[in-house]
Amino acid sequence: MKKIFVAILCLLGFTQCHNKLYSLNDLPNEYIQVGSYGGFVGTAKTYFFFPNGQRIVSSSILGSDTVESANDIPKASPKEFKNMLKGLSDMEFCDMDLNEIGNMTHFIRLKTKKEDKSVQWSDMNKAPEALVSFYRNTLKNLNTINTN
Repeated sequence: MKKIFVAILCLLGFTQCHNKLYSLNDLPNEYIQVGSYGGFVGTAKTYFFFPNGQRIVSSSILGSDTVESANDIPKASPKEFKNMLKGLSDMEFCDMDLNEIGNMTHFIRLKTKKEDKSVQWSDMNKAPEALVSFYRNTLKNLNTINTN
């Protein structure tokens, strides 16, 4: 009887050890968005990064309320998310005051329990170097994953 009880407890314990998977309709309290919108076609491409390592890429047409596609991309480690948070903190992202819209607009958004900060810019040559570097490195790392 004891063995059955222990087995049931272990089974119940293991069933509770799954990571929650998020969707664009069920976002966590904390996430990072990186993307761009505009251009000739008027599309938006957004990458979502979550604390559990899950990542989603979404595409949509500007002015539309619907998302054309939203797909999971290969999961990262939760440590990568923490490194992204550290990178944003190191550049004092939450203190940046940049809201520039152009033909092609790039953006980064940090959403936490305490903060909801968005920064957007159109000219990569005029934006703060640390911001552009973070943006490019984030997308470069994703593009190498998607091509494998």
